[in-house]
Amino acid sequence: MTLWQFVENDSSKVRRHDIDWLRVILFALLIPFHVGIGVYWNLYGDEVNPNFEGISREERWEIAENGNDYTSESVDFPSMLLHWMHQWRLAGLFMISGMGTAFAFKNRTWGLFLKERSKRLLIPMLIGAWTMGFAGSVITENQDLDLTELTFEFLWGIIWRTLFFWVPFVGKLYALGHLWFLWNLFQYSLLLTPVFYLVRNYPDGRMSRFLKSFFNLPKNCGTLLMLPILLVITEIVFKPWFPGYIGVGYEWFWFLVFFLFGYACIVAKDQYYNFIEQQRILISSLTIFWTMAFVWIRLEQEKSGIPYVDGGWLESGILHNEMTILACIIHSFHAWFWCLSIFSWSAYFLNVPSKKLAYLNQGVYPFYIVHMPLTFAGLKFAGDLGLKNVSAVIIATFFVTFTCWAFFELVRRTRITRFMFGIKESRLSIEEKNKLVLI
Repeated sequence: MTLWQFVENDSSKVRRHDIDWLRVILFALLIPFHVGIGVYWNLYGDEVNPNFEGISREERWEIAENGNDYTSESVDFPSMLLHWMHQWRLAGLFMISGMGTAFAFKNRTWGLFLKERSKRLLIPMLIGAWTMGFAGSVITENQDLDLTELTFEFLWGIIWRTLFFWVPFVGKLYALGHLWFLWNLFQYSLLLTPVFYLVRNYPDGRMSRFLKSFFNLPKNCGTLLMLPILLVITEIVFKPWFPGYIGVGYEWFWFLVFFLFGYACIVAKDQYYNFIEQQRILISSLTIFWTMAFVWIRLEQEKSGIPYVDGGWLESGILHNEMTILACIIHSFHAWFWCLSIFSWSAYFLNVPSKKLAYLNQGVYPFYIVHMPLTFAGLKFAGDLGLKNVSAVIIATFFVTFTCWAFFELVRRTRITRFMFGIKESRLSIEEKNKLVLI
């Protein structure tokens, strides 16, 4: 959702642009991130990993036996970089979504809000699952199918993805893939609608005062300490049982808290913006500290073989010990302070208007929906060129970005395709509308 944000001052409303810019940037990072994990973590299989292009199956087994570098557990620089990015990028996006929800609900009934959420989230999710899921399977399976077989596979995919989606935990993995983000957003919006209703209708009521209270505590201890402690508690309760993956397990609850925090930031309004503007250096300094702590716990995870960062410790026979508790603290504080840091610096550098911003915001959903099968294609393209590692990541990223842009330019030109892929018409002037050929 495009955020048309206003911060109320005494007699005027000032539009902010930083959150829109940050939304575009964080979604853009999806492409190099997913390309990177395809190269360095071999997450999509040998058929599309350019590092495995041209080597025998025996050589692949030898790589695995000698400590497979292509895993998320590796501690080489590329893997550490990807794992670090994963800790805060999605958390930041859920905060932005919570902020957008605060604005969206302001002038809507709860029924209209849920109707718009269904149209903006569920329709693109289903269309994407049916089409992009099918395209991705064709690319990764590397099969030569005729038109009849492709048609059958496509229609059968619609049926089984729609039905399998409802199977707990694993259903979302196979039916939605990368589109789980949209489903989580819809669930969070539905679950928290009563909260949105109370805050909107009773701005001085208990719920509104409670959310604002975190930003009014002395010495900023609410934002610097209390909010990340809530994240820590969430991890302590759920992380032993469920490893985090595609928004299920402990991540479902963890991202819900980030979503609510984003909403609370806009409810608090002036207090929130004053905090990130006045405490930018302190926030950045603490972010550096928690980043070093994250690197340390990540190395401890590799030495012990226990997934301190990722969760699911019961598989190792552990409910909790001092290291798992410490890991929960480091993981939550690290993610929280990176979110605060990027929000504070974006407010400093990016709160500027641009004619390109509305255009880029419209491209977020189409880029997000289509980028995954194009990532598979980009990795295969890099492999066919004989590229590996960094060079493969660079070329595949350019390939995916260009093809996503071409797809966006195609689907934004008709009303039906804009509806299918979640393109919301922005509040542009008539001249800008004509320039962008919006229908």
